[in-house]
Amino acid sequence: MEDKLTALEGHAGYAVPRYSRGLRTTQLLLDAGRRLLRERTLEQVSIQEICARAGVTTGAFYSRFEGKESYFKALQALALVTLRTAMAARLAQLDSSPATLEDAVHTLARDSRIWAYRNEGVLRASLVVRVTIGEDPIRQLNRQYMDDLAVRLARLHPAGASRDLEQRIRLAHQALAGTLLYALINRESTFALSDRRLDREMARAFLSYVS
Repeated sequence: MEDKLTALEGHAGYAVPRYSRGLRTTQLLLDAGRRLLRERTLEQVSIQEICARAGVTTGAFYSRFEGKESYFKALQALALVTLRTAMAARLAQLDSSPATLEDAVHTLARDSRIWAYRNEGVLRASLVVRVTIGEDPIRQLNRQYMDDLAVRLARLHPAGASRDLEQRIRLAHQALAGTLLYALINRESTFALSDRRLDREMARAFLSYVS
């Protein structure tokens, strides 16, 4: 549990708990926020509701976070850590033991959907923040990843790598991200983020475009 929260050390508005009990309480608060944000917007969720869902007092909340803004940024920071770790692992795997292009794309589609589903509420709230203040650290990270991934996937293509192919891979990845974004915003879409069939369909569309 402690390892999961080390990313918040030095985070503005967050006080690092001194004991293991405090770490458990912090994790309960963060888990409660993730669940509540699946159901409602950040604006609709109050600190009192977060504490009630976590089963802790508001005093426990304020001993760790300055307010809801710093609390939400902590949720974003933790989501970014898992995303950055997953991206680095995927790139390293493609470098060390490259699979076929088809296998690599299917893994990309599956892992991308699972991450989006696990962080659904935080991502949806982040979209609102992007519109209001223009801040989106997830988008910045994804842009660099798209470039790094395109080079590696192009090497797996039967026709051989080329700049044109890398460009098409970037667009295919953008379409994949757009599909996840649509499912994130439209909960009643044909394929929800929880639907494993979405993995297959995204991979199929990706491979069809770059073939």
